[in-house]
Amino acid sequence: MAHKLKGKKLSSKGLKGALARHKLQDSIDQKLSRAAEIESQNQQNKSKSITSKKPKSSNVNTNPLRGFNPFQNENTLLLIGEGDFTFAKSLISQNFIQPRNLIATSLDSRDDLISKYPGVQHTLETLQSSGVRLMHEVDATDLPRTLHLKQQRKKQAKLFPDGTQLDFIMFNFPHTGRGVKDQDRNIRDHQRLILSYFQNCKSVFEMVNSGVVAVAKDDFAGYHDTSINAGAGDDGFGKGKIILSVFEGEPYNSWGVKVIAKDQGYKVMKSGKFEWGMFPEYHHKRTNSTRDTTKPAAERNARLYVFEKKPTDAKDNHQNKKKKKNSDSDSDSDDE
Repeated sequence: MAHKLKGKKLSSKGLKGALARHKLQDSIDQKLSRAAEIESQNQQNKSKSITSKKPKSSNVNTNPLRGFNPFQNENTLLLIGEGDFTFAKSLISQNFIQPRNLIATSLDSRDDLISKYPGVQHTLETLQSSGVRLMHEVDATDLPRTLHLKQQRKKQAKLFPDGTQLDFIMFNFPHTGRGVKDQDRNIRDHQRLILSYFQNCKSVFEMVNSGVVAVAKDDFAGYHDTSINAGAGDDGFGKGKIILSVFEGEPYNSWGVKVIAKDQGYKVMKSGKFEWGMFPEYHHKRTNSTRDTTKPAAERNARLYVFEKKPTDAKDNHQNKKKKKNSDSDSDSDDE
């Protein structure tokens, strides 16, 4: 069995192949680690800058914190990594997304969810009765297969029954659930998770939004694409946006989510404060247990990032500059 990555052919047989794979993985890890360190320092500098600009008087609030809602009601959304499905419930109850336009998924099976989260069965039934499509055992690092997307010759795969294109894929507070105590190893594990998530999102957008695509799995970071029409413009996978919500501070800053996105051809379109009060039904849980997180979620600062495909020509660059000029002050810039 052979693997292709960046034009290099590696044989898995024998000591030579094993050493070559190990060397390549080390190179990937070092690149991500260096990039994450730079981004972490940028985040710290940004935080210090904001602190130094705060008004001296505590009675004057010249820049109140605002929640960030990236959706319009008619948008279509694929929600990855739900726990007890309370975030999906909150999206519907707050009328952020129409039920028929939402597909909410979990890594756990339905039976595991019911045994793991008290009351989840009622939540699932409420969502289903409202028109939300629920899917279980969907893996963020193996999306085309676990979403059961079928490749059809000269036809796009259907995620929605009517063939509606997909606007957003969202992963709330990604976590491996492994509880690795070594911080460096923990950071690398989450970098691989996020990298694979971006790669799989690209594959889904290509299959659902632009037509014929072939995907192949490798041992290093999930899927690499061999799509016939990869690089399509706004009528293809460029239409889809990738969303991540991430806690602020360490070790999350060191994950380097913007650096990973850039490596996969995406940039920050916009970002904003994750305001817990906007999602009153949402109960943030540990990935690997039924307990709440150590510190109440509402007391933790978090940020929501929307990533878009990088422009590839002069026209796209002009549109991007115009969009950036018209965006509000809570927007985030690309390529830190």
